[in-house]
Amino acid sequence: MTAVTGVRVRARQGGADQGCAGYAGSVLIRQVRPLDAVSGRTPARPVDLRLHDGAISEIAPRLSPATGEEILDAGGAIAIPGLWDQHVHTGQLAQAHARLDTGGAESVGVILELVRAELALRRDTGTPGDRALIGFGHRLVDLAIRPTVPALDEVTGPAPTVLIGGDAHHAWLNSSALALLGLPPRDGILAEEDWFALAPRLLELPGVAESFTTGAAMMQRQALQRGVVGLVDMEWGRPWETWPDRSPRMRIRTAVYPAELAHAPGPTGTVLDSTGLVTMGPLKVIVDGALGSHSAYTREAYSDGHGYAGRGVLSFGTDELTAALEQAKSQGLTAAVHAIGDAAAQLALDAIAQVGIPSRIEHAQMLTDADVARMAELGVTASVQPAHLLDDRDATESVWPGHGAQAFRLRDLLTAGVPLALGSDAPVAPLDPWLAMAAAVHRSADDRPGWHPEQQLQPREAFAASTDGITSLQVGGPADLVLLGSDPFADVPLGADGLMVDTAAREAAHRLQETAVLETIVAGQASSGR
Repeated sequence: MTAVTGVRVRARQGGADQGCAGYAGSVLIRQVRPLDAVSGRTPARPVDLRLHDGAISEIAPRLSPATGEEILDAGGAIAIPGLWDQHVHTGQLAQAHARLDTGGAESVGVILELVRAELALRRDTGTPGDRALIGFGHRLVDLAIRPTVPALDEVTGPAPTVLIGGDAHHAWLNSSALALLGLPPRDGILAEEDWFALAPRLLELPGVAESFTTGAAMMQRQALQRGVVGLVDMEWGRPWETWPDRSPRMRIRTAVYPAELAHAPGPTGTVLDSTGLVTMGPLKVIVDGALGSHSAYTREAYSDGHGYAGRGVLSFGTDELTAALEQAKSQGLTAAVHAIGDAAAQLALDAIAQVGIPSRIEHAQMLTDADVARMAELGVTASVQPAHLLDDRDATESVWPGHGAQAFRLRDLLTAGVPLALGSDAPVAPLDPWLAMAAAVHRSADDRPGWHPEQQLQPREAFAASTDGITSLQVGGPADLVLLGSDPFADVPLGADGLMVDTAAREAAHRLQETAVLETIVAGQASSGR
């Protein structure tokens, strides 16, 4: 089928003024080809869709316009259920546009030179010297020497500076930032729970709040341009208190952490704003750390001996986790339990089984066969961020040698019947579902073949894991959909070994990342008209 290049908005039927494409009452979308994520099929001929009061009210070969109805001519575009990012830290992401990029820096010295150059640029451009410098992206796993506060102080002087690890599990602060945030002097980084408690307070530093306001609007606009209709906000603090004031344009589920559990405004699903777009999400509990910070909690020791007994960091013990899950269950909340290491996953599944609460394992990065089987038995969803495997491929083989087959077991999880929900963990990876799907399909960020190709997903399988469980557009379903210029979800052929042909998988991943999103519609309102 020839690619479609645009969607045309027509005036409302009956001569009414031409308004936004997302007229809340009723919208008629002409000539679309709805794609079913399970079968991969589209109808032989385009059909019309009517959206009314936030739901799909009719699907037929030809629908007559109603008086006052907005009309979108889609010209044969592919229509898919709206995409979701199941794991985003919106507060951190909203600040990302103003942060110094330290990603890829492989030594403390390189990071310090980046900071030095940024401060020199600020002086040259007249940026106030007391404005905080926030950086993001480096990984402890790449650094031979541990960062220290005195080393950072020597470069920054009094300019408040916070350099956040690329996995968001630690931060390197200078003395000025520590003092402004009311923390005592220290020599090393802040990590895990100490850092998580501090992260929401970065807005107190000079200049950070202003960049947040700009970034929050930018974040929603960019997400909608990529076909994202909803996200699960895993930000620390009380995001449910701030989202209603951020002019939400997409669906938002806000998580709550154990420290704020008593203040959760209601059970999972509770509507939290006048638009109906913001709702209560799950309890989020962080059991262990991350590979990039040497803190994921594993059954076997790291090859370089980092973490507690060389096995990473256990941030939330069995008794604490069980108590938090029991409280969440009593409040009508579901649970999202962060577990990257296989020992953390085992502990999380033990607690979930004991409490009997609907749950997800966030990241589910390292799993044994027994973990996969147990997730299926318990009905626990695997909330995975496939783009992480692009960064963690080499580090996994280095610090967990011989265990690469346990990492990002997407095919095994799907085969076992474990529900998959894909996301980004933005800003750790970009808020881009097409990148996540591409990573799940090819599993390589460079010229090498896919990493453990036995775990690759077909494009439509990755797509089905990116739509919040809605695999087709149906009458009565939510009016959350995306119009595409072409269908990028064709199956990748298999070789004689039963695995995807690598060149074909690479091409499929490329097609996904090049997909043209023509329009994103949330609750019956088109993003182009907002």
